[in-house]
Amino acid sequence: MDTIVFGNYSLKEILVVVLIIAGLWTIIRIFMRVFKKKENDQHFQSVKCFTCGWEGKVSKYSGRCPKCNQPLGDQRAKH
Repeated sequence: MDTIVFGNYSLKEILVVVLIIAGLWTIIRIFMRVFKKKENDQHFQSVKCFTCGWEGKVSKYSGRCPKCNQPLGDQRAKH
């Protein structure tokens, strides 16, 4: 382990650096998966009801406010 591999660096020092880099890479990948922004489904859209103030996601095909039953999103444009 004390074998000089490159310049003044021994095999032990190189292995420690490689393990630290691998550990940091793994931690970064885990954080990226945990905090990844969730993609919107193509069949839903985020809307806000102007009548009652409800906010959320509704279907593009039959979008209605769950509180007051008013058409929302693409359905509002059809009426």
